Amino acid sequence: MLFSLPHDRTDLGAPALERPAESRGRLGKALKAALLAAPLLATACTTKSELGFATLMNEVPATRAIIVPPPGGPSVVAVLERKYQNGVSQEIALSTASLTPGQNAFYVTLATGGVAPQSQIDDVLSVPSAAMMQERVQEEMEERLPGIEMQTSLVFVQNKYGPFGFATGRSASGDVCLYAWQRIEPNEPAVFVPGGVITIRLRLCDAAATQQQLLRTMYNFTISAYYMSGSWNPYGAPPRVPAHLGEIDAPIYPLGINDAPATTTVVRERRARTRTEPASRLIDKDTVAPSQPAAPTTQAPTASPETGYPVVPPPPSQ
Repeated sequence: MLFSLPHDRTDLGAPALERPAESRGRLGKALKAALLAAPLLATACTTKSELGFATLMNEVPATRAIIVPPPGGPSVVAVLERKYQNGVSQEIALSTASLTPGQNAFYVTLATGGVAPQSQIDDVLSVPSAAMMQERVQEEMEERLPGIEMQTSLVFVQNKYGPFGFATGRSASGDVCLYAWQRIEPNEPAVFVPGGVITIRLRLCDAAATQQQLLRTMYNFTISAYYMSGSWNPYGAPPRVPAHLGEIDAPIYPLGINDAPATTTVVRERRARTRTEPASRLIDKDTVAPSQPAAPTTQAPTASPETGYPVVPPPPSQ
């Protein structure tokens, strides 16, 4: 059998030499496409995993509220907190039983008193001075109680943290609204002594409460947070012990019961009169004619007979 062999060996090996070049070209195109698609895939993954928000406030548990309302007062619903370089602020939402639009809440800020450096973001707490406080409070009332005519009270009031101011008004729905403000800071300039500032605002409206009942929340709340620093003390020095404490004949009564003995005496006297009152007083006055007051009876003086004189007998009775 005869075989015909090609005269040119290059014809036999040409296809084998061209295949690696084609495969390398296709692999290069796929690699370029993958490199171009990698940034798009990375951008898509980053957008889904890192979600940004336009606020710096975070919700914290109600147990971390800076201010605790008094027992029986409005309960804490939610707490929004924002931290700064030189302090912290909280909006403590309270339970609301009102027809007035808006949320009852405590607004509190704790500032360390130091001057924090400025940064690119607004993370420095700015506390207005006491001179600008009245103007700032008026703006806050217009924002948080819109459309309600608030009247500022001129009565001096204070709680265990010091004096505070308040204004009251009545909304269009008939609710009584209270807005109170307080600033706690040392009386002495905080240069060589511990300092710090606490500002408190209370917005409270209720459909069935009186002004005195709303003020009870401002009188009896408790500040439950503090900074673990020896340079932070907005309360100042503790008050002195009363001079009459522990002395004899210096009784101390509970709050508002300084006249306890007199009150007890009056109550006992009224009870005694009620028990000894005659039963005739219980008869209707329309059916029984009023009795004439009885004339006072006078007893005749008993004179002892003088010695040496005859005894004169009394006249006979008729």
